[in-house]
Amino acid sequence: MMTKRITLRSTGRFLFVSGLAALAVLLPALGWTARNDVEAFNKQVGWANIWAGSIGAVGLLMMVLGKKQDHDVELNRQVILLAKAQQISHGRQLAQLLGTDALESRSAKLKFCAADARTGKSAPNARTAGNIDTIAAYYKRTPSGRMLILGAPGAGKTVAGITLLLQLIADVVDSQNAEKSLRVPVIFNLTTWASSKRFENWLADELSMRFRLSPSISRQLIQDGRILPLLDGLDEMDNELESPDRAERAVQQLNDYIAVNSRAPLIVITRSGSQYYSRLRGRFRNTQAVLIKPFHSTDIDGYIAEHCGQGVVDEIKRGLSKGPRKARGMFYSETSTPWRLAMMVGYVHSGNDPARLLPTSPEGQAEFESRLNSELYETFLSTRFRLGGCKDDHEVARARHMLSRIAHFLHSGKGDEQASDIVLHDWWRRFGGRVPAWQLRAAAMAVILPFALPLDSLPLTDYVPNANAGWTSWAMPLSNFLMLMAMALATPFQLTSPRGINFARLLSSAGLLRATLLAIPCAGVGYWFSTITSHDALGVGAALGLFILLVPVIGNRIEATEDAMNPHEPLRRDFAASSMFGLGMGLFMGTYIAETMGSKAGICFGLGYFLSLTLGFSSGRYFVATLLGPTVGLPRRLSLYLRWATNAGVLRVSGINYQFRHRELMNYLLATSEPPGQMPVPGPFGIPMQRWPKWIERRVEA
Repeated sequence: MMTKRITLRSTGRFLFVSGLAALAVLLPALGWTARNDVEAFNKQVGWANIWAGSIGAVGLLMMVLGKKQDHDVELNRQVILLAKAQQISHGRQLAQLLGTDALESRSAKLKFCAADARTGKSAPNARTAGNIDTIAAYYKRTPSGRMLILGAPGAGKTVAGITLLLQLIADVVDSQNAEKSLRVPVIFNLTTWASSKRFENWLADELSMRFRLSPSISRQLIQDGRILPLLDGLDEMDNELESPDRAERAVQQLNDYIAVNSRAPLIVITRSGSQYYSRLRGRFRNTQAVLIKPFHSTDIDGYIAEHCGQGVVDEIKRGLSKGPRKARGMFYSETSTPWRLAMMVGYVHSGNDPARLLPTSPEGQAEFESRLNSELYETFLSTRFRLGGCKDDHEVARARHMLSRIAHFLHSGKGDEQASDIVLHDWWRRFGGRVPAWQLRAAAMAVILPFALPLDSLPLTDYVPNANAGWTSWAMPLSNFLMLMAMALATPFQLTSPRGINFARLLSSAGLLRATLLAIPCAGVGYWFSTITSHDALGVGAALGLFILLVPVIGNRIEATEDAMNPHEPLRRDFAASSMFGLGMGLFMGTYIAETMGSKAGICFGLGYFLSLTLGFSSGRYFVATLLGPTVGLPRRLSLYLRWATNAGVLRVSGINYQFRHRELMNYLLATSEPPGQMPVPGPFGIPMQRWPKWIERRVEA
């Protein structure tokens, strides 16, 4: 742990607080002792002001001078917290990727060679530059600090990237007492990067959301170069129908970023080949590229012999010798990646005949690849589902159907929202697009309207529209309905990331002090309401509601912690925050309306304000989306199913995201299942529904 040391800023803070305390305590105490002597009173009060003011001014000056010193210490502390949080999460993810369970042993050791970032290819007969254990040492020898990791589908690029990240993180944790500025690698998924957002802003937003960092700290970490971005998923950015050029634009923006920040380190992971990196018109500049090498036939035989026995290898060789002339090349080319080898080991361990994995005489390369995929993936899925607790074929088929539906929903993203990760707090976005801009503008105008109504013009008895009160009497219920609609329409599409409350900070001594100070103006507002209306209940409700509404501000998310690497944690934190916001708003407005319009109206409107806020936050939107999920074949309790599928080994956890065990698995499910007949679309108040009303569809068609 970093040792606590006395800094210029901490000393200045102590002196500044001491000066304020002297003014608050010493001044009235000295004044009280000399209250009967005017001359002594003036003298003591004057000296108290001089000493307290001088101490406070010196402390303030030291705080300003020591800001830079403390700034570096604080950023180093945040870097180490980020490193430790990722060390735990990505360590688990790497174990899942390597398959260290009963069905699959460790993945074969990857090797890589140097490549050309301009072409995405290595030189013919390129020598091996290193293996997965030495990839961090190879990266450190790269002068620019920028590296492009290329490889075929299933070659182990993600394994190489996470291994590199963990090795670099170990250096950060070991050097935590160093005075130099520390830099921590962080994995980012490029599929979440909207092309309209600047690269640096996207990095800062992702840091803030994933690690519970304040936006200012996130931006500072990016600006000071404390983050080494490890960008995965460049090959997954494009959507042929919606946005076929996202990867092109991303490469262009990253090249511009490199040109402006020539010393900025960067690591990018993408698939190689004519369908992926090589098809891009623009390529990375000033970047060292490495290519994950496919396994040689001797490596494949050695791996199978190690995990299945030499007898299985001999059986495969006999089968290949009896098959067509090209059988050997077809078999070894299709099993030259760690992912295929791991599935093959699982296939054999499940009691299947390895001879069924060999090419037959009439098969070409495409037919053999299709049949091999079917054999491996179907066995992999059924074995995993039974390992997870499915008792018969019906339950296996049902679990497979749900997994296929999830794959189709991930594939149905619109434009920049397409991604292959399952993010619970963004799951509702899979149900359609956004509210049109004119609705948001109308909602903003409706929000302003209720606050323009004068309080003293409203009747304070059971509500009946009163002609003597003017138009405000009739506008009171209408304005509240409009405000509810505005909150319900605008909130779901303005709050794009989950909110959170740091209860540890809220319950600390500093947090309790801030809460006490916040309670003073809230009590003043409540007193003003009770005085102007002569109703104590209105004052109490207004004060309490306002306090509950504002107190989450004190408990902002400020630390990178282990639970920030849990996919369910953002929803839990968001639920706590939305409940407090909704309860505060409902109590504040419900009490006010109860005094002006009657108790029934107060209860109805208070409940409406509570629901419009809670359902507008990420947790509420997730809840509404899951209610609609079973109508299109999704699990009734999505989060429980995702946990179950992860324990069964079909999915894996990456930070706050769920991912398919491998991208090829998701593609196989997409190719072998039918998509839902009709995806749900967003309806009123941001709530998804099965289809638009027919009168809207007729107008759109017209």
